[in-house]
Amino acid sequence: MIDDPATDKANPRIRRGFVAPRRAPYAASVEDFHDATRPGTRDALVERLAGGVEPGRRRDIGQLGAWTASLPALADVLVKAGLQRLWVGLEYRPYQAGNKRADAIVAGFSPDGRPAYLIVELKQWQRAAWDAVGEQVTGAIVSNERVKHPYDQAHDYGQFIRNFTSGMHDEDGVTIAAAAYLHNATESSVESLRTAGMPQARGTFSGDPDGRERFIELLTTTFDAGRDGSPAWDALASADYQQGPTLLEAAARIFADRERYPLTDEQYDVFGRIQNAVSDAINPAADREQAIIVVKGGPGTGKTWIALHLLGANAHAGRQVSYCTNSGSLRNALQTSAGFNKLLGGERAKRLITSARTYHDFLERRTKLDLLIIDEAQRLEQWTVLSGHHNSRARQDHLEANNITQLFELKKSAKVLVLFIDEDQAATSKDFVTIARAREIAHRTGASLEVLELTEQHRSGGSQAYEAWVDALVDGEPAIWHDEDTFTVSVADTPTELERTVFAGFPLGEARLVAGFCWDWRKPTVDSIHQLPFDIDIDGWKKHWNLHKALDGYPKDTDWARTPSGAKQVGSVFTAQGFEFPQVGVIIGPDLVWDDTAGRMTVRMEASRYAKLVQLHNRSPHEDVRIRNQYRVLLTRAMRGVVLYSTDPATRALLRRIVNPA
Repeated sequence: MIDDPATDKANPRIRRGFVAPRRAPYAASVEDFHDATRPGTRDALVERLAGGVEPGRRRDIGQLGAWTASLPALADVLVKAGLQRLWVGLEYRPYQAGNKRADAIVAGFSPDGRPAYLIVELKQWQRAAWDAVGEQVTGAIVSNERVKHPYDQAHDYGQFIRNFTSGMHDEDGVTIAAAAYLHNATESSVESLRTAGMPQARGTFSGDPDGRERFIELLTTTFDAGRDGSPAWDALASADYQQGPTLLEAAARIFADRERYPLTDEQYDVFGRIQNAVSDAINPAADREQAIIVVKGGPGTGKTWIALHLLGANAHAGRQVSYCTNSGSLRNALQTSAGFNKLLGGERAKRLITSARTYHDFLERRTKLDLLIIDEAQRLEQWTVLSGHHNSRARQDHLEANNITQLFELKKSAKVLVLFIDEDQAATSKDFVTIARAREIAHRTGASLEVLELTEQHRSGGSQAYEAWVDALVDGEPAIWHDEDTFTVSVADTPTELERTVFAGFPLGEARLVAGFCWDWRKPTVDSIHQLPFDIDIDGWKKHWNLHKALDGYPKDTDWARTPSGAKQVGSVFTAQGFEFPQVGVIIGPDLVWDDTAGRMTVRMEASRYAKLVQLHNRSPHEDVRIRNQYRVLLTRAMRGVVLYSTDPATRALLRRIVNPA
């Protein structure tokens, strides 16, 4: 039994979380910042910064040296520009930017009175060149990774601030600009960097007299030197996380303008390595023109985000590319979204955004795609079924005799196959593909195989602690949860309380209710929602599942996630996977309950109404892990908070003990 931590703080089963690091470990006026960077005080500033960032960076000698060299150079140019009244924040960590931090943010007000922020990327490079083909910096440092343009680094931090920070969304009301300051370089030694584009040309500065003069001109035109910058800095430093555009809202914009919604450094590295593989595959002189790249990552690590960036980048480059997902809800939402239809037209959207069964005719295709991007790859099935639930006997015999699996069909359709996968989200009876099976297909088709991993968390308020807490709850030793600044968890004693709490404070139609599949899903045989019997009944609290077909303004299942009236229905793993919502209420049904003797949550397959999964479990008892995975999916759909309710009293009592104990 897990004891109340108030009375048993040493209970070994209860693991403690961590407190998120501060957004910026140092902020001061430019005047004070300049004083802090002088020889007699600089070491204290560096020590303060070292103590304010993640432990892994605290004794990075290179980072300590960078602060020691770069911060005085920045302070000098700010003072020379006469901006002593402005404020500077160092090592600021924008929401949703992963573990990366902006080197410096100068805060103040523009000449017309708007809050203004300049994100500055500092580099000690003495020289650097821009590789336009590879879209990366060369000649600056020795690295096996793609090196992003320093202006783009600063710009991306600014976009994270713009997209995910309260009070910063209004482009007309708040100025957010970017600059790269290479204080050891000369204008001639980094001239190539300014060929990357007009923004990069205007925003990249060397440390020689000409470079400093251009930098000072940018500073003095961006800021009003006579105004105190502290209110502007305070507004940023105290700003809360605010959800930016949803994936569906951003999808078409990513396709049209990837710079508007940048990738984190971790995501960009994965993106770059995939792009390099595509370039190699379409090069006639390449040793091998076949590749499978597996990108594994948990919920909220940005798999779909990267997939959409790849789709946009390669389509604009004139390459043959398609995006594929077996999630009917996500595919339908993307195909029919207003942004994509306006940008591409409905037919082209359907050609770019496909299902796996599209590629069953790979033998008849005259040319291969350059790149085929598979999202939610764990949801690929063993065999492609063209219509209905089963193939004809003759077709199925042919597939099995020749081992033509769905994954084999997909690889034979493209030179480069990218699989975005989370094996811990294999939740339905048909989910088949694993990394091991991808390796088998690579060997069979003569393709190279590379496995990349995403670790940063961008859903659940960016909380890696919450992701670990969910894993421990559904398939381990439950841990104590304490709310963080960006994510909250609460427990309801009744489904009525759950519903009231979930929707409080959110515009109509934004939050959602989801549940484990423990109630039958009825097919409508009536013409009105009022005639349709409720599917879910918990002590008199009654709800419909998402509907098989639209009725009276209520959406069908594939539209449930993106239609406001879907909030009045309860979603399942089939309709929620791949989507995110500001707040989610999760009903944990009788198929996953707390077992005090075992000290963990236990699966009760007999309580599931998912007949095919029950049949699979009867053949392979270890497949009860799919019930755990279903709840892992449901518990990780929220951006800002989840509310939990269990139909089982013992499980509710557990949740009360471990969620925000006094």
